[in-house]
Amino acid sequence: MLGWLIVFNHLNRNHFMSKAAESLLQKARDAASRNDLQKASENAAAAAQIDGTRIDIWRYLATLYFQLGHFTKCSEALRTALKLSTDDPNLFHDLGVSLKREGRFGEAEAMLREAWRRNPTGALPSILSLSDLLTQTPRRGEAEQILRFALERAPKNFDVLRDLTNFLIQDARYQEAASLTEQYIQHNGQSIGALEQLSVTYQCLGRLDEALELTAATLKAMPPKTIDMRIASYLSISGRIARLDHRAQARDFLMSVLDESLPVENPARWVSNDTNALRRLSFLLPYYGVPDKMLMRVFQGIGDALNQRTPRLPAPKIPPKGKLRVGYVSYNFSEHPIGHLLSPFFEGHAQTDAELYLYALHLNNQDPSDYAGRIRATTPHYRDCRGFTALQLAQQIRADDITILIDLDGYLGGGLPEAFAMRPAPVQIHWLQHLAGMPAPFIDYTIVDRVLVQDSERNNGKGPLIRLPDAFQCGDRVPLPETLPTRAAHGLPEKGTVFCAFGNWLKIDEAAFQCWLDILTAVPDSILWLSDGPSEKSRELLRARLSEKGLAPERLIFAARLPDKAQHIDRHRCADLFLDTFSFSAATTTTDALWAGLPVLTCPGDTAQSRLSASLLEAVGMRDTIVPDTKAYVEFATRVGRSPTQIKELKSKLAQLLPQSKLYDAGRMVAHFKEIYTRVAERHKKGLAPEHMDI
Repeated sequence: MLGWLIVFNHLNRNHFMSKAAESLLQKARDAASRNDLQKASENAAAAAQIDGTRIDIWRYLATLYFQLGHFTKCSEALRTALKLSTDDPNLFHDLGVSLKREGRFGEAEAMLREAWRRNPTGALPSILSLSDLLTQTPRRGEAEQILRFALERAPKNFDVLRDLTNFLIQDARYQEAASLTEQYIQHNGQSIGALEQLSVTYQCLGRLDEALELTAATLKAMPPKTIDMRIASYLSISGRIARLDHRAQARDFLMSVLDESLPVENPARWVSNDTNALRRLSFLLPYYGVPDKMLMRVFQGIGDALNQRTPRLPAPKIPPKGKLRVGYVSYNFSEHPIGHLLSPFFEGHAQTDAELYLYALHLNNQDPSDYAGRIRATTPHYRDCRGFTALQLAQQIRADDITILIDLDGYLGGGLPEAFAMRPAPVQIHWLQHLAGMPAPFIDYTIVDRVLVQDSERNNGKGPLIRLPDAFQCGDRVPLPETLPTRAAHGLPEKGTVFCAFGNWLKIDEAAFQCWLDILTAVPDSILWLSDGPSEKSRELLRARLSEKGLAPERLIFAARLPDKAQHIDRHRCADLFLDTFSFSAATTTTDALWAGLPVLTCPGDTAQSRLSASLLEAVGMRDTIVPDTKAYVEFATRVGRSPTQIKELKSKLAQLLPQSKLYDAGRMVAHFKEIYTRVAERHKKGLAPEHMDI
């Protein structure tokens, strides 16, 4: 009798344990459906503690840990599952992938090879994971061999083709990647994935018009319902080559999916989007005039996803006594607008009394003005972080005991926001890239100015803002030759008005180009001087637009890229008036034009990026060339373009303002940052949360 009672109690206890575990597991699934992965993992872990014999619970828990970026915990859960099911090749594969993300490559390789050995007929996922692992080591040759073996074994498998062609692209073997993709399409047909991969390879080869047509075709054949990389590619290519005939359609595709992907009523869903596509879009959306409120939703979606998936470093120790340590992180401490703008700022940084640390993620090999050397010379604490992982960068920053860490890249290519998500510094700030704000759990403040973000816009989901009293950036006083350049040296006619619009072709939209055509029509013998771009077809199409208006196509002249910054600024002196773009106005280019003595005409809009030039002109004192709308823009340019006297007066006024201009006063900017450092450090020391502040 007693034996039966023991058995009954045992069975009864198991029954209640199973019910309790199942209840917790359901709570975990419900939390995951709301994208609350942290809560889901807590419930799943509790279920595993109650009933540790269920492989499905350990597997699910491992999946949640992986999605959260808690790879050590993921590996531990998978090891427990393997003890319960020692022959499951899928568990060996999953453990190998998790160990790879931990950086434990030797153990990861062993697990992946074991998965391959145990299931040779279904080993393709393990093979691809193994090749990816080897790609991150000096054994890249083995990785390529494995990928080619996989393609021979599964010639119709697109995942294998994609991984192999991406491998070749990383090695700059672009033509080989394109040929391989073309062969795949020839044998397997024109799938959406293969056509888009071919577009990627064509972009690498500079065959941008062909790449654009391929991406447009895939979007037309299978319109996306939510954000994906094809939309980002379409926006990027059509903008880069100024294909005005595609820009409107690209924007329509974008706007058709943004609300569905980033619903206002359900912010938890934002993290479920393709984070890589969102990061690329964070760069592209301002060029297409997307409202700041929508842009902030994109930033919040990226920030929440990275924050959720990135493990934190241990809490920092008490900061060292002595000088405050301030670190700046960038991919662009060389020949790049960041390098151009910050060289004079860093050179004067000692006035802040803070120790300057610079973390360089990349160096541009083509840097004739040696901005990299100029920046390196500003501090003994220059860190060459090329090739660093996010974890390595975060660990270096923590080892340097940085109190205030300033990100200069945001979500742009080359940046490492994952390092900021690890919280290596007590106070973390963003500056210069996302000038409407960068709301993220790991960014305490974004530095902007009062023109970019006005009083009424401060609380529109932008996160805590630090607003500078003058422009968001400072310009460099680049020495220019005493002798003016000749128009003939730059292929310009000696007579007539030269309207200049140097800048990225991504900024040229239909509204701006139509205004430029109207101005050329109204000002006889005038010339439009644009920066050159990467597409001969686009040059032909833009000139054709002049012909359609009855204008000589020769009145559109393209300026080739010059290797030296000073030479580029100097040639601005051949022009009479700089015509700004609208959705995304000029920034560094406006700074260059003004320093060369070239007046800039701008028409600020409703977004921060549309007000960049207005901010810079305010800092110089040239408010006369800030107009309220496109009608006034065309009228101003027409009036000035017809009057050499007015051109001379504008240039004379600018010449008088420049010597005392706030825009080119790096010492003034340094003083503002000294105040920033003091105020944010004091708030942190007192345990106060970040809040808006005006300098």
